[in-house]
Amino acid sequence: MKNIWRVIQFVPEYRSRVLGVLLVGTVMGLIAAGTPYLYKIIVDVVARMLSGRITVEEATGSMVVLLIVFFVLRVGVVVFSAVQNRQADDLWLDTVSTFRQRVFDNMTRLSIDYFEKTRAGEIMDRFGTITTITMWLSSLTEGTLGNILQMGFIVIVLLVKAPVVGLLMLGVLAFNFYISYRTVHWTRPYRRGWQAQAGRMTGLLAEMIGNIATVRSFGGEPAVKQRYDDTQAEWRVTRGRLHVLEWRSGLALNVANTFAVFAAVAWTAYGALQGHFTTGDILLVLTLTQNLVNTIQPISRLVNQAGDIESSAERLVELLDVEAELADAPDAVDLGDLETIAFEHVGFTYPGKSTPTLHDVSFVLRAGQSVALVGPSGSGKTTIVKLLMRFYDPTEGRILINGRDLRDYRQRSVRARMGVVLQDVALFNDSIGENIAFARPGAEPGEVRAAAAAAHADAFIQRMSDAYDTLVGERGIKLSGGEKQRVAIARAILKDPQLIILDEATSALDSESEHVVQQGLERLLRGRSSVIIAHRLSTVMGADQILVIQNGRVVEHGRHAELSAIPGGLYKRLCRLQSEGRLAEMAI
Repeated sequence: MKNIWRVIQFVPEYRSRVLGVLLVGTVMGLIAAGTPYLYKIIVDVVARMLSGRITVEEATGSMVVLLIVFFVLRVGVVVFSAVQNRQADDLWLDTVSTFRQRVFDNMTRLSIDYFEKTRAGEIMDRFGTITTITMWLSSLTEGTLGNILQMGFIVIVLLVKAPVVGLLMLGVLAFNFYISYRTVHWTRPYRRGWQAQAGRMTGLLAEMIGNIATVRSFGGEPAVKQRYDDTQAEWRVTRGRLHVLEWRSGLALNVANTFAVFAAVAWTAYGALQGHFTTGDILLVLTLTQNLVNTIQPISRLVNQAGDIESSAERLVELLDVEAELADAPDAVDLGDLETIAFEHVGFTYPGKSTPTLHDVSFVLRAGQSVALVGPSGSGKTTIVKLLMRFYDPTEGRILINGRDLRDYRQRSVRARMGVVLQDVALFNDSIGENIAFARPGAEPGEVRAAAAAAHADAFIQRMSDAYDTLVGERGIKLSGGEKQRVAIARAILKDPQLIILDEATSALDSESEHVVQQGLERLLRGRSSVIIAHRLSTVMGADQILVIQNGRVVEHGRHAELSAIPGGLYKRLCRLQSEGRLAEMAI
């Protein structure tokens, strides 16, 4: 249960309110436990009157007092139930809201590496366990202590009134809790298994939705369905084995409880025939033993559910225990104007990999200059950008900004100086205007439209059904590639950054779209420092410096004219290949 306790510790400010719910539950438990004894007294008064041991007037007086007490107890149950329900509902609502907020906040601080190696669907599945866990804790808080007190009081009364019955029911209690506890232990592997499989199914569903265009274009529906069906088949087998164990446990407890109640009532009835018990004693034992069994069952259910909750809590705690690998230093400062960026003998190996991605990369970028990164796919170009944005820290060398180590600055202040336009544009399922304004929350509509106009996006946006209020769909599915790129450029222009990072921003576009997008990029780059990654070398010929990357190393460094003149150089070969490819396209 250590993981459940870890979850509870994550929201410590609600402990006093938990005590309030427990206190009300205690009062209700005492009322519930004492009511059967009141029934016994009422029955005994009637029996003594009928047998002539007391007069009608005496019985009437006693009955009036007993009924007043009974009415007070019932009113107390109504009042305390209403108070407890309101307390418990408000506590659950506040707890689940706070919990979600803190888990979400923690997720925003995690390193990029965690999201790159973990399926989004699995993260969502773990996040979704918050509701289940908090509802179980609410049920535990709301009724458990009252039920435990009620059981204790029942056993004490039975031990006093009918010692044999009291010992019998004490044994039943012990048997119930032992079987429930052992069931949790026996089923733990199956609980972990089915929850992990459920997480994988959620992950597969999220992947299918996120890549639905690719799935459809390749006719891959049968393949993704087969992967899902195979995982679900494993889930069914694991869940079925869990159900069998739970069914056997529940059957054993129900049989034991049934025989115990029967034996208790039979023993009391036999004692009454022998003159050892009154009529009220029979009712008392019958009511108490039945109440005891009815009280055991929800507690046993909570104990059995604790196995699922512990497994869910374990998965959630794993999410909470992931620490931000690139936390700001305690003495980190904010970055002012960006003047120079320098890579000094930078090397990098991705976490979990043994082969380095970058080796001894060095260059300097000054304010207003542009550096282009070219080379074969997988050579390490995008990794350089990730290091610059401090998604990772170098494993060798260092990155300097304004002559100071990048790690000395607060990450948010560094990224605030950067604007990024990627090949795969990330758009939210919101309006076009909101997607542009994401770069600067609170921007006026006029500023958003001005940024779109500068990016050559205003014209196509105005043709949309709702203009800037048009929803773009998941990941911008309603927009073409060129339209998404122009929205991304408008977003970067609105941010007004000092450094622009372009990662294959036009490589996936047709010639007409590329021309329009290129006009927006020229407006964006004007007067700003830039880092440009491009396969189409025509887009980087005017860069102040070009780094040719191969196998993680800078093999050539210079301007276009210099690199084009190197005999047998990689850059010259890439230019020739692209030129031949372009001529072939024109011939077609």
